[in-house]
Amino acid sequence: MADHAGRADGGVRYADELTTELVWEVGDFLLSRLERATRAHPPGSEEHITAAALEDTVAGLVLTLRSAITGRPLGRVRVPAGTPPAPAPCEEVRRARAETRLERIREDWNDLRDLAARWGSVPGYPGAHWHRIRFRDAAHERWYEEWRRHAVPAPEHG
Repeated sequence: MADHAGRADGGVRYADELTTELVWEVGDFLLSRLERATRAHPPGSEEHITAAALEDTVAGLVLTLRSAITGRPLGRVRVPAGTPPAPAPCEEVRRARAETRLERIREDWNDLRDLAARWGSVPGYPGAHWHRIRFRDAAHERWYEEWRRHAVPAPEHG
């Protein structure tokens, strides 16, 4: 994975550039605020329940993104002794899995980023480089631009 070199302002442009450090940066920003909100309200109140639910959601997104970026599962997986190894997937299956993985990273990042963007008007908001990601990688963007050129007719000049 690349560092935050995808944009001049330090943000990333593609899902394949996203790092766990950037995910944790957003997660830490959100969780510190949500933890304060949870503590500020009595247990059982709607405000406490709402803040706690958002805390759980953010923590889940951060862990899911970390797992997808690093390729390490969220938890231990037990395989019964004597289970034969799965056959190696063909190239087409590997490519499809990689695209699906990057698409999931893109979608989960955008969800996490959108939650953080709610604090965008707060003084000191650190997320100027937390951008939505439109494409899985540079090849996906090139494919999209090529598709647009062929799918959208140019306006007629008369």
